[in-house]
Amino acid sequence: MKDINDINIRLVDSTILLVFLATMRHRKTTAVASEMRLTQPAVSHALKRLRNLFDDPLFLRRSHGLEPTALANTLEPKVLEIIRLVSETLKGSEEFNPITESTDLRIGAFDYELTNIIPKLVAKLAKVSPNINVHAFPIQNYEAINALSYGKIDLSIGYFNFPIRGNNSYIAEKLYEEHYVLAARSGHKIFKGKLSLEKIANENHLLISPYGPIKNLVDQALDLQGLTINIKTIVPSLFTALSILEKSDLVVTLPKRIAKENMKKFGIKYSDLPIEGGSFQIHAVRHIRDLANPLHTWLTKILLDLVRVY
Repeated sequence: MKDINDINIRLVDSTILLVFLATMRHRKTTAVASEMRLTQPAVSHALKRLRNLFDDPLFLRRSHGLEPTALANTLEPKVLEIIRLVSETLKGSEEFNPITESTDLRIGAFDYELTNIIPKLVAKLAKVSPNINVHAFPIQNYEAINALSYGKIDLSIGYFNFPIRGNNSYIAEKLYEEHYVLAARSGHKIFKGKLSLEKIANENHLLISPYGPIKNLVDQALDLQGLTINIKTIVPSLFTALSILEKSDLVVTLPKRIAKENMKKFGIKYSDLPIEGGSFQIHAVRHIRDLANPLHTWLTKILLDLVRVY
C-alpha cells in the first residue's frame, strides 16, 4: 500500500485520476464509462493502473457495486485537490461571469424548499444569469448526501436532522432559521382567544408527510400533557395541504414562511404554537470537490440574498 506522496508522477495522468473520482461517486464502472464517455475496458484498465500504482485494490466488489477501501477514502480529498489546482491553472485568469455562464444547475430540495425557495431562485436567475437552467429534484435529507457524493446533484437545500458541519466531505451554509406555526382557514374558530394545547388537541388535523403517520413537534408537546390529536388527513406535499386547508375546518402545523406567503392565495391564517422551541435551520449543502467552483460560490451568495430579503 502506497500513499499518494510516494507515487512516481510520471506514471500518473489526469484521466486515471478522473476515473478514480468518478468511481468514488458512482461505485459502478458502467456509470463511470457513461459519464466520462469511455468504454468499460478503458475504465477497467484505468482502475488496474491505479491499483498497481498504489499497491492496493482501492475498490472491492460487492453485491450493490464497488466499495472503496480505506486507502481510497483517504485518497479522495487529495485527488480532488490535485484536480482543482490543475483546473484553476488551466483556466488562468478567466473570471466567472454570471451573464455569460451557460450550464444546467441540478438542485435537490425538500418539499418545503421546492415551494419556498426554488421559485424565487428561478426568478432571480432569469434576471442575472439567463443562460443557467435549473433542474430541481424532490429529495429527502438521507438521499441528498448520497446524491451529492455521487455527483447526481450540484447542491442540496433543506433541513438536515444529522450533523453536516464538521463533515470534511461537504460544505454547509446556513441560509436561515425557521419555526413551525399552526395554520387553518381564515375565520376558523381556533383563532378565537388565546391558542392553547387543549384547543389544538380538540381539532381535526391535517398532516404533511410523504411517509404516512409520524409524530411531529405538536404531537410530542401534547404527549407531555397527556393529550393526543386526531389526524384526519395525511398528504405528501405542502401545496396539497394548503388547498385542503382552504376548503375545510382542518388545522395543520407547517413552517411560518409558507403560511405567511400563502395567506392571501389560500385564504388562511396562522398563529405561533404555544410550545417552547420548534425552530430548525435550513442549509445549502455542496460537496467539497466544488469548494473552488465559482458558480457554486456565487449561487450560495444568491440564495443568502434571497432568503434575507424575506
